[in-house]
Amino acid sequence: MTDYQSNKLELFSKHISSILKKKIKDRSALKKKSEEISNLLSESSPKLDGRIFHKVLIILGEDIDAFCNNYFGKHEGHILASLEKNGNLFHDLINPYINSQNQLSDSSKIIAKRFNRLFSGELKELYADEIYGLSKALACKASELFDYFYGDGPRPMIGITASE
Repeated sequence: MTDYQSNKLELFSKHISSILKKKIKDRSALKKKSEEISNLLSESSPKLDGRIFHKVLIILGEDIDAFCNNYFGKHEGHILASLEKNGNLFHDLINPYINSQNQLSDSSKIIAKRFNRLFSGELKELYADEIYGLSKALACKASELFDYFYGDGPRPMIGITASE
């Protein structure tokens, strides 16, 4: 098991608790905010649902991209090979559209069987680390995917990052 796969609800809860203690010095305010987040975390599966992860970060006012890059720093997801530029403009235009589910599953590090079940609609809830893995594979910001899935954000532009 890789490090990012161990980033589940319990570890996230401990991490959030330490952030709260640093941000909120007033004891009663800390208790109130801790209870609010604890109630929210109780709605998640043990594998940390993306929806809950997103809500907690919004409540805390955390920068989602910076938080994800730090928290999931050892995630093994990587950009899809088809999104890498090779200098042939026609190739670079068309190639992103010819990925298989297996390629995306591999790049995002979502187990193939689970990926297929998510894709078919059999499963509805993505885990937080899966959304981060997708952001790596699709070369977009994690915040864009979290906002797309859970914040009524627009569909992200795939393969277009701020550095381009």
